Amino acid sequence: MTSDRRFEEGLPRLLDELYVGPMPAYRDQLLQQTARIRQRPAWSFLERWLPMVDVARQPLRTLRMPWRTIGLVLVVLALIAAMVFAFAAGSQPPLPAPFGLARTGLVAYDSGGDIYTADPVTGVSTVIVRGPETDINPRWSRDGTTLVFERRAAGAEGPGLLFVVRGDGSNLMRITPDAIPAIASYAFSPDGKQILISSSSGAQRVLIAAADGTGIRPIDTPHPATSPTWRPPNGSEILFTDSGDASSGWPGIYTVDAAGGKVRTIREGLTGRNRSDPQWSPNGAWISYVEWSNFGDGMSAETHVMAADGSRDRVLPIPPGAVWQAAWSWSNDSTRLLAIRGTSWGMDETRAVAIPADGSGFGVEIQYPGAIQAGCCSSWEWAPNDQSILGTPVDETGAFLDQVLLDPAAGTFRTLPWTSVSHPSFQRLAP
Repeated sequence: MTSDRRFEEGLPRLLDELYVGPMPAYRDQLLQQTARIRQRPAWSFLERWLPMVDVARQPLRTLRMPWRTIGLVLVVLALIAAMVFAFAAGSQPPLPAPFGLARTGLVAYDSGGDIYTADPVTGVSTVIVRGPETDINPRWSRDGTTLVFERRAAGAEGPGLLFVVRGDGSNLMRITPDAIPAIASYAFSPDGKQILISSSSGAQRVLIAAADGTGIRPIDTPHPATSPTWRPPNGSEILFTDSGDASSGWPGIYTVDAAGGKVRTIREGLTGRNRSDPQWSPNGAWISYVEWSNFGDGMSAETHVMAADGSRDRVLPIPPGAVWQAAWSWSNDSTRLLAIRGTSWGMDETRAVAIPADGSGFGVEIQYPGAIQAGCCSSWEWAPNDQSILGTPVDETGAFLDQVLLDPAAGTFRTLPWTSVSHPSFQRLAP
């Protein structure tokens, strides 16, 4: 047998030996160690529970924004915000317009140097400003939320400081930096942000103070100004009369721009006739005033109503038996005036009357026991609903009388449960 033949026969055995290979020397030791270790349980293999082949086959999807859901959420949030806003707004009582008819609220007055409010129906009074100071003549803002009053710096006869306070007596604040001598009148602007002040001392000044106490400024006029009033509905002009006498010429009637500057003449002064107490109608279309003159044995007065530009001047009629008539205040609907009518040349026989502003009649006289003088300084104010008139009468001697409530329709009056001789002021409330 040749060598090639022997190689072919031995080749399969050689390949088997090479395939198995030599065993490492440490095999026996490795088997001994692994034999003592517990095998991994079958449940721990992830492939046992998940179909890995199917998972691997799932396509990878791009996440999409759920716009419809997001839009719905935004709408719901907007509705919630609107409801919260409406609730907050609804929790605040609505405010009345500054002029025109409104619902009648509390009466503000002073008594014993303190400031009170009272319910005109029940008569229940509440003190809102109390102290050792002399506080007088509270006046409501046109929206019925705030009062302004005078505090006498040196007793009843001294110069005055003005303060504002909320209707419940909170947030008391001084608005005039210095005392003003002889304060004659003051009133809130229609928006409640300013207060018009008249001083009858010296040159008879007109001032405007910020209602938040941030400043005060004079209004320059070519004449000493008296009886200033804001023009409805926005207070853009101030109506006033100048001062005068028989030698220098009796007063004329003017307006001045509330921002200061331009003066408009409505009625020139007229010798022998004294014009006084000009008042805007609440709708801002008319002006009433009183023209005093000397006739016969005494003094006479006529009530005039004219358009805001001075045209269409008319004298309101006086019935037989009466000799003079002086208008005092407008009704809130601008249709009537409260006037004082005299049946003699003096002040001893007088009565209040609610007279049509268009001159169509003699009006309704109100039966009040005794005289109600039209001189300084009786004061009358219509209730916001025009159903009554609150007043502080002055008798023929000039002495103040307790406030009374007049009925302009029935011509009757009633006394009030509180005692006060201050200027009255009605609170306006939203209808």
